[in-house]
Amino acid sequence: MPFEELLEEQIGDYVEIIITAGGGCCLQEGILCQVGLDNIILIDDDERVEIPFDAIAAVRKEAGGSPLNGIEA
Repeated sequence: MPFEELLEEQIGDYVEIIITAGGGCCLQEGILCQVGLDNIILIDDDERVEIPFDAIAAVRKEAGGSPLNGIEA
């Protein structure tokens, strides 16, 4: 199954996205609300974050799509 289709199955789930950023990596988290042609969109409180596919190193989420570490979204 293509990566984009796997992401589409997780729309509405609270996820952590580990992204590559230059020589290192960093973390963005929120509710996956949209999978576009070449990026995803996360919503976290009042922030909207767009992440291109080529910057995604990994996607992490709790089983069932609940917020990580017991934090409610």
